[in-house]
Parts: sequence; structure tokens; C-alpha cells
Amino acid sequence: MLKNAASIACGLIMSAAISVTAYAGATTANGWYEGEEIYYILGGVEDVSSRGKNQLYLIGGDRAYQANVALFIPGERGYTPHWNVNVVHTAEGITLDDILGSGLVSEHYPEALFDDVEDILEAWAVGLVTIERPGIVVLCPIINEEGAEAPGNTELSEDFPPFPDTF
Repeated sequence: MLKNAASIACGLIMSAAISVTAYAGATTANGWYEGEEIYYILGGVEDVSSRGKNQLYLIGGDRAYQANVALFIPGERGYTPHWNVNVVHTAEGITLDDILGSGLVSEHYPEALFDDVEDILEAWAVGLVTIERPGIVVLCPIINEEGAEAPGNTELSEDFPPFPDTF
């Protein structure tokens, strides 16, 4: 019994080490999912116009003012590392102050204006933002924080400029 437990523990340790080192040499970034920070590998633009249900929301542009927001994570129906890109902008006549007063803003603001796709879609439904769908798909598998910070990886900066009045 003790031998089995030691073998299982050794396997788990080796598994963890593999998940951390398997991504060495990658460019990694942080993002948001339902109010929690996530990490992913930047695999680049794919040569397709749509891949499944997974969506990635870029607030004002790709990491322009905050980390991007994901719709699904591994283990959820609809997750795939292939993300359909959506770019979120303030709607015509709307300012940052209008969004800040909406009750849809992340508790992490000013680090993140939005950290949940549900809030982005609600802001769109009430006319605070527009969502541009440029037909771009990117490959960005989600990994754990240790994988993102593994030796040899390049982490994108988590320092962003302040949000302008419109974006």
C-alpha cells in the first residue's frame, strides 16, 4: 500500500514538472475568466475564420488597456484552445464614466474594466459597448501559472496604460 502511494505521488510530481516545463520557450500572457486570472500560450493567428464556440474578448484591442477575457476554460463544454477574436469598444456617445457607473465593471478595476464575458455581453446588450468580430482565430491554450512562468518562457507585461475616455 505504501509503495503504491509513493508511486502515485511520484507520478503526480512528474506530471506537474512536465506541465511546467512542457511550455518552455513559449510567449505567455495573463487573461481573465469569470473574475479570476488565467494564463495562456500565444500560439498566433490561425488560417481559419471560425473555430467552435470559444471566444476571446479584447477590450479596446489586443492587451491595449487590460488582459483579454475568455469565455471558456479547460473542462467546460465549448472550450478549445482556438479562440474566435472579438474586439470591444465603447459605443458611440458612451464614455468610460458611463461604463464605470453601470455596475458591470470588474472588482479588479482599474486593473481590468471587464473580467467576465457575461458582463461584456450585458454591456453590449444595454448599448454601452460594441463588439467587433474581425474573423480572426488565434491559438491560445490555457496553462497554469507555473507553466506561464516556467524558465525559458517570455511573459507579456501585465502593466497597461490607463483607460481613455473612449476605446
